[in-house]
Amino acid sequence: MLDYYKTVLGKVSFDPTLFRKELRKAFKHLLEDEKIQLRDWLQESSYL
Repeated sequence: MLDYYKTVLGKVSFDPTLFRKELRKAFKHLLEDEKIQLRDWLQESSYL
């Protein structure tokens, strides 16, 4: 699931509203360790 959400977030990063919506969904569905990995990936990718 983590890779799926990385792909989705990368594709919707042009629209802040849609990005925020998908980010909320990701954090709702991911396991705790996946949430940490996603947060780290977002920071590395300059999405945050």
